[in-house]
Amino acid sequence: MARPTAFRRRFRRRSIFFLVFTAALVLFVQGFYLIERRMMPMIRSYAEVRVVQIAELAIMQAVRSRLDEMPNGRDLLIKTIDPNRGVIAISLDAGGAARVQALAEESMRKTLGTLSRQRIDVPLGVALGSEVLADTGPRIPVTIVPIGAAEVELEPAVEETGINNVLLTLYLKIKLRMRVIIPFASDEKTIEQRIAVAQELIVGQVPLYYFKNGAPSPIPVLPPPDLRPSGAGAGPPSAGAPSGPASGAAPDRSPPPAAPR
Repeated sequence: MARPTAFRRRFRRRSIFFLVFTAALVLFVQGFYLIERRMMPMIRSYAEVRVVQIAELAIMQAVRSRLDEMPNGRDLLIKTIDPNRGVIAISLDAGGAARVQALAEESMRKTLGTLSRQRIDVPLGVALGSEVLADTGPRIPVTIVPIGAAEVELEPAVEETGINNVLLTLYLKIKLRMRVIIPFASDEKTIEQRIAVAQELIVGQVPLYYFKNGAPSPIPVLPPPDLRPSGAGAGPPSAGAPSGPASGAAPDRSPPPAAPR
C-alpha cells in the first residue's frame, strides 16, 4: 500500500507543478501581449511628444542666447535697386550668413551636451491609456540621447502677396536627431524647426491689366484693336469724289431692262 500512496503523492506534485507552470506561461503571454500591443505604442507616443517639446525648447534657448551676437537680419539681405524699376534683385551676404550659422552651431553643440542621457519618466497610468489614473502608478524610465551634431542652414522662402508683391523671408533651419530609449526597444526621432531671422517685402509696379490664372474674378473685356491703315478715315466721302461702288465690291451683272415696243 505504500507504493501506490507515494505514486499518488508524486503525481499530485507533478500535476500541481504543471498547473502552476501553465498558469505562469499564460500570464506571461498575456502580459507580453499587453505590453507589446497596448503599452508600447502609448509609451512611444508620450516619449515622442516629450522629446519634441524638449528639443524645440532647447533650440529656442540656444538661438536666444546668441541672438545679440548675430548680425541684424536686414543686413543679411543686399538689395539691388534700379531708379526706374525699384528693387530688381536681392542677394544674401555670405559673410553674415556664415557668422549666423557658426554661432548657431556652437550654441547648439553646448545645448546638446546638456541633453545627453536625459531621462523622462512615463507614469504607468499613461502607458495603460487610463484617463483617470494618468498620473499615478510607478514610473517607466525613458532615456533621450542626441545622435550626431545639429544641422544648421539658412533657407529663403518666397511668398506672393497681392499684385506683383513678394514677401521674402530668411529662415534659420535647425535639424536634430534624437534616440528615444525605452525598455525593450528604441526609436529615432528627427526634430526640425525654422526660425525667421530676416524678412523683406518687395513691392513691384502694378501693371495696367492683371489676370491671375485660376482666380474666380472675371476676365476684363478689352475693346478690339483698330486694324485699319493710317489715314483711312471712316467719315463721308469728300465733295467731287465719284459715288461709284465701293472698292472691292462685286460688279452688278443683272441684265439691262428691255426697250419698249
